[in-house]
Amino acid sequence: MSCKDGKASFTCICKPGWQGEKCEFDINERKDPSNINGGCSQICDNTPGSYHCSCKSGFVMLSNKKDCKDVDECSLKPSICGTAVCKNIPGDFECECPEGYRYNLKSKSCEDIDECSENMCAQLCVNYPGGYTCYCDGKKGFKLAQDQKSCEVVSVCLPLNLDTKYELLYLAEQFAGVVLYLKFRLPEISRFSAEFDFRTYDSEGVILYAESIDHSAWLLIALRGGKIEVQLKNEHTSKITTGGDVINNGLWNMVSVEELEHSISIKIAKEAVMDINKPGPLFKPENGLLETKVYFAGFPRKVESELIKPINPRLDGCIRSWNLMKQGASGIKEIIQEKQNKHCLVTVEKGSYYPGSGIAQFHIDYNNVSSAEGWHVNVTLNIRPSTGTGVMLALVSGNNTVPFAVSLVDSTSEKSQDILLSVENTVIYRIQALSLCSDQQSHLEFRVNRNNLELSTPLKIETISHEDLQRQLAVLDKAMKAKVATYLGGLPDVPFSATPVNAFYNGCMEVNINGVQLDLDEAISKHNDIRAHSCPSVWKKTKNS
Repeated sequence: MSCKDGKASFTCICKPGWQGEKCEFDINERKDPSNINGGCSQICDNTPGSYHCSCKSGFVMLSNKKDCKDVDECSLKPSICGTAVCKNIPGDFECECPEGYRYNLKSKSCEDIDECSENMCAQLCVNYPGGYTCYCDGKKGFKLAQDQKSCEVVSVCLPLNLDTKYELLYLAEQFAGVVLYLKFRLPEISRFSAEFDFRTYDSEGVILYAESIDHSAWLLIALRGGKIEVQLKNEHTSKITTGGDVINNGLWNMVSVEELEHSISIKIAKEAVMDINKPGPLFKPENGLLETKVYFAGFPRKVESELIKPINPRLDGCIRSWNLMKQGASGIKEIIQEKQNKHCLVTVEKGSYYPGSGIAQFHIDYNNVSSAEGWHVNVTLNIRPSTGTGVMLALVSGNNTVPFAVSLVDSTSEKSQDILLSVENTVIYRIQALSLCSDQQSHLEFRVNRNNLELSTPLKIETISHEDLQRQLAVLDKAMKAKVATYLGGLPDVPFSATPVNAFYNGCMEVNINGVQLDLDEAISKHNDIRAHSCPSVWKKTKNS
């Protein structure tokens, strides 16, 4: 500061940074309107009589002592984020991880976020590196909702007429064994007789099997090729006879088998179709009584070696108005009335019915040594689904993976369904927006081998081939070189994450694989509720319903 003398006064000349009559006040350069922020690009620090510029963290001062420049920490210290990706931002940096991962500052690495521990899914959650997938228990009737997190009930898209009557005995209640067993003790003058109405679309199986107490004599009434077959054996003779018209037409046919003095008479609709000679009584009385055991729809034990001609005992059919040994219903109605699973559907159509509660298993050899492809899976499906979601066909490996599956899912389009073809848990092709929940059957064809995939639907015929598909077919090819089991109507006990869909199929379905029409009576195993040769009719709405 300097002082300039004047007349009876003086003037103080202040040094830069000071002001006031006697230069007693510091100038705050940060608030100087003529030099905003002191000309500093970031921070202006006022000091007595002066100021200096500084930079925020992550910046450095340039040579002009006023401007700041961002420090690129990612370039200066390439390992600053460890295994994460370093992203430079003004004045700082960020360590970025892929979606589904969280950065750990201590270990300088990206760690998987376990979304399942955060209750992201309504029912089942499977966490995997970088993500998670929600699943719903399809076997309990649930499917994944559109938000891919919550679950909703698999709804009916085509109601079926499931009305039953206890007066109608269902012959296919069990996959193995007998449906009903009766024992008669009658006067020795009695002869064997059986009369009943019979309805089926099945072509082969046991209607009833009668035998003596000591198993030495027996009579088999069965169906073969849609016609009545009778086999009998006792101490006098053994015979087999097939005759009459084909009766596996889905209509009620009155059948009667009556032992006469010298023959056995078989009638259909009261018209004789067979007359089998016999030299003596079919069953021999003992101690003044004729004791006979009668079994419906099966054998009481393994009798295949005793039969004159082997037969598959499984028969999907119904009987009503029965009269055995001229004893009428003889308490049978009361037995049937108490057990719902013995009741027969009132109306049925030809086809196989999957109720959405079980599966059937087949053993099929898909390898063709004469073919260049080595193996092939050619599938024809005729379907009439009752719900819009379910597994129709699945090939399952011994390690509980599902190398190939054909499934049905409700489409995002209203009142339509998609068909999914999958290899393990990856969808390799989706056929979108088909109207499958109709009273008319839909015809679908799929042909797959190690090289390509062909499909035929009501809308198009297409051969699919792309790089991703080839990778998935390689996975399928590896599985097909080992043993696979074929399942219809759903999946066995495999992890929920094994396939995109795990619900049981509900509806009618006929399956042909590699040119062979699959008969559920020939399955290795089958859920008792699956009907091999009878499908419920579509429920028709009436004025009163």
